[in-house]
Amino acid sequence: MTVDDSNSDRFNGIVRSLRRSAARNPIVRKLYYSKIQRPDLPNGIGMSLYQARSSWVLQPDSCPCDIQFVEYLKQHNIQSKSIFHFGTGEHHFVGLQNQQFDQPNEIFGITASAPEHQSYVQLVLKNTELPKYYKVLFADIYTLTAHTLPTFDLVTLFHLCEFYLPENASLIHQNDATLLQLFLDKLNPEGRILFYLGSQKWQAAKSIVQTFEAAGKIKQIDQYESLLIYAKN
Repeated sequence: MTVDDSNSDRFNGIVRSLRRSAARNPIVRKLYYSKIQRPDLPNGIGMSLYQARSSWVLQPDSCPCDIQFVEYLKQHNIQSKSIFHFGTGEHHFVGLQNQQFDQPNEIFGITASAPEHQSYVQLVLKNTELPKYYKVLFADIYTLTAHTLPTFDLVTLFHLCEFYLPENASLIHQNDATLLQLFLDKLNPEGRILFYLGSQKWQAAKSIVQTFEAAGKIKQIDQYESLLIYAKN
């Protein structure tokens, strides 16, 4: 058994124990669903363990960004557009809701979580129409380059600064600042980039966004709930 396997077994054992406790104790149950179910970021457990084990369930109270994004699309009647979505969640809420639009958007999602991608595969096997407009790549977003991406009308960077690991620099192409520049370069005229005020790393992301604003590259044009909407200057 490798060290990673041993750590994974311990992690799974702890989660199973907490689930049993949560089923019996309402106080433990509240803590479990408000904290434990919110996965550690890669800088807390390492990218390998994160990719293998972590998965985000839909939590409207603690992480409503995807719900608010769908509401924003509906409110502004945004249809038949190209969208890049960073962080799909196990729920794939954005992709599933998009199916209900009269003219669905073309959504390209990315997740660094194997369980989240496996969830997408299972959804596709049951819902064969889903991948027509919603495709999900399993990859580290920082490995993307201008050569691998098309252009987009909307880009969600709700989780900017949450996944970058300096120790993995030799394995990737981007950091958080160059990632934002990459998607800014891939933004169509009149395109929008969205950020999330509730991100676990918003303060770090905010600093990068402000730097881009100060340089005259982007400007805030709107806000919907906890989502900030930016455009090219």
